[in-house]
Amino acid sequence: MFPSFMLALATAASPSVQPALQPLAPFVGHCWRGDAPGGAGIDTHCFEAVYGGTHIRDRHTVDVGGKTVYAGEAVYSVEKGKIAFTYWNSLGGVGHGTAEATPTAINFVGEMREDPSSELQPMHATWRTLAEGYEVVWPDGTPHIMKRVP
Repeated sequence: MFPSFMLALATAASPSVQPALQPLAPFVGHCWRGDAPGGAGIDTHCFEAVYGGTHIRDRHTVDVGGKTVYAGEAVYSVEKGKIAFTYWNSLGGVGHGTAEATPTAINFVGEMREDPSSELQPMHATWRTLAEGYEVVWPDGTPHIMKRVP
């Protein structure tokens, strides 16, 4: 069952993903675009179900002036009945964490290294749906609006 906040994004043809990943199902099969945090460019995320819906992949790029300056990928999986993710980026950084859906949001917590030599840093974010897409709220409290790419 979708949390109530996700119903605005869901369509009649929701992708088939395992039950624990259902909070992310409305994103699957679509790309979403918005400003990157800190005005660093345009952030685009594309979601797809992989291995028959047992995982969800989120590939993203940050583009400045039409050129990709950063890329990353998250794979959402299920561990002990909960959403878990692994993230890696084009700088060589890696992160791990969990996501929990509530009736109004999906909350992400974890740890991330920006690159192989950097210190492990805490990471958290909240996704909330809007009429035109969803917003990502980072720890600084600034919302970043992501709209579905036609």
